[in-house]
Amino acid sequence: MRSVNGVFTRHRYLRWLAPAAVVGVVVVVATGSLSAQASTNLPYRSAAQLLAALESSHVGGLSGTVVQKAALGLPELPSVDTSGQTGGTLLGLLSGSHTARVWYSGETKQRVALLDSVGETDIFRNGADVWSWSSSTRVASHTILPAANSKTPETTTLTPDQLATRALAAISPSTLVTTDSSREVAGRAAYELVLTPRDTSSRIGSVRIAVDGAKSVPLAVQVYARNDLSKPAMDVSFTEINFAVPDNSNFDWKPPSGAIVTQNSGTSKQAGKAIAAASSSDEPSTIGSGWTSVLATHAKLPADSGNDSKLMAALTPVKGAWGTGRLFDSKLMTVLLTNDGRVLAGAVDPSVLYAAAATYK
Repeated sequence: MRSVNGVFTRHRYLRWLAPAAVVGVVVVVATGSLSAQASTNLPYRSAAQLLAALESSHVGGLSGTVVQKAALGLPELPSVDTSGQTGGTLLGLLSGSHTARVWYSGETKQRVALLDSVGETDIFRNGADVWSWSSSTRVASHTILPAANSKTPETTTLTPDQLATRALAAISPSTLVTTDSSREVAGRAAYELVLTPRDTSSRIGSVRIAVDGAKSVPLAVQVYARNDLSKPAMDVSFTEINFAVPDNSNFDWKPPSGAIVTQNSGTSKQAGKAIAAASSSDEPSTIGSGWTSVLATHAKLPADSGNDSKLMAALTPVKGAWGTGRLFDSKLMTVLLTNDGRVLAGAVDPSVLYAAAATYK
């Protein structure tokens, strides 16, 4: 999994699903039915064996289609005009179904195509060249990555590998790790690894990771809310996948005729400094650890007029020793927006956010 992790890492919006934590002593109890009698006919592997396989897996390339579904039980929010935006925006990710095509051919050749009803948004990386393209706005942006900062820019769509990495990062003595019956995902036989938080302050009831029986990479991840284990609140799955190395033509892209092209200016050294400065100022702090850790940052509050103000007004006013603000509360996540510009988010009960807000200034 180390190799594939370089494709799409550090998703900005949904890191609350499994915040970074130091992996401690793992309580592994292989209670599930992973037997040769299952329809996929996979040999038995314990939870510990699956964890080790995920850590050491490596693929040289892949391509496929990823479907992301969210049913977070959101509070009533006013309708807003999102014309011209892709389904990968933050509000879009929190509900409905979204589809992406992905291509991977090593650390320096990657492509993501986000598909929605109004068009397609693509990110291409070929060596140091990174292009982004929106078919709805016909705007193309070109960036040359500096050698010291050669990470592929983030997309607003998760892959099973991303989500699995975040879940595995939360493993600690407070996590029960088991296996369940093997199943088929995207036409491939897969084991099922189940992570269950023991801490009842977490809104996450369990995380189920489908692990490819031959390649040992995540094919699907389902996140279940603690108060609703009947259906996943978040489901990110490959519907088709091919482990052949994609042809170079998938990564070599040029703007079409009539496109509006913007070019990143400055030398690689200057660009590196700009990227570093942006990263340091935008990087959230982590309060706590494991499943109940909270991400905290400072942000400019929405304007007093327009759609943003309508959204803010729809959230619940709250106050405490930490200050005053508004609370976004769903069955899987909570977000606290304070009036003085602090933003705290986690897959936790509101009381955990309030305690974190009291220490974060």
